[in-house]
Amino acid sequence: MPEYLFPGLKEGDRWCLCAQRWAQAYNAGKAPKLFLQSTHEKTLDFIPFDVMKIFAIDAEESASVINKLDLQRSQLNEILKKDVTDNDEAFQ
Repeated sequence: MPEYLFPGLKEGDRWCLCAQRWAQAYNAGKAPKLFLQSTHEKTLDFIPFDVMKIFAIDAEESASVINKLDLQRSQLNEILKKDVTDNDEAFQ
């Protein structure tokens, strides 16, 4: 829009797009690529994760990060289970 001195977007530019507008573009067959690691988890309220992975520019890197987080989550759950068991035994 010339009146705002904004020349418009060009190939390679990055910009923010709310989840509802991305879903609207997806439904119209015009969804842009996205960066999963820059996408807020609330986006899952509007767009399935499997769909976002299809359009992810950083899909491989994100998969590695997700695997590490899953491992950490599993380890944390094991620690918490052990703590609960230890506490239960201490009060018997």
